Amino acid sequence: MIGNGQRGADEEIDLAAELGAQDNYSTQCFTIYIPNKDKNGKELGNQRKWVLEALALLTELNGGATAMPPTEGVWGNERGEQVWENPVVVYSFIRGDLFFASLPRVREFLHRMGRETNQGEVAIEYQKQFFLIREFDTPAGEPGGTT
Repeated sequence: MIGNGQRGADEEIDLAAELGAQDNYSTQCFTIYIPNKDKNGKELGNQRKWVLEALALLTELNGGATAMPPTEGVWGNERGEQVWENPVVVYSFIRGDLFFASLPRVREFLHRMGRETNQGEVAIEYQKQFFLIREFDTPAGEPGGTT
């Protein structure tokens, strides 16, 4: 139920019923920022690969995902340089049980993307909280491997 200024601030309506939508909707959104440059500002050349992989993973876990057109952003790398880039924002409204049971797969994707694209950090958002991954897992079988 949500409040609606047109009907009065205290009156609640069932938006799903009013719109003829299903009533078992998700309010939890998980977002991944897919970079197009590495931590030194070098173009990756394979951003689309990572976008498609993120879309496929989140669709498998949540039933669907959306990629927004590239946006413009800038961040400061460890040398204090500004890296201007055009990340693609991929988001999905989660299905709690399957998503949370699959967090090791999500972690593996995020850490692999960070390593293979030479990132200073990988950015994700969940429930209006912003997280940065700055140290990436080393795959099992490699020296120091833990995953």
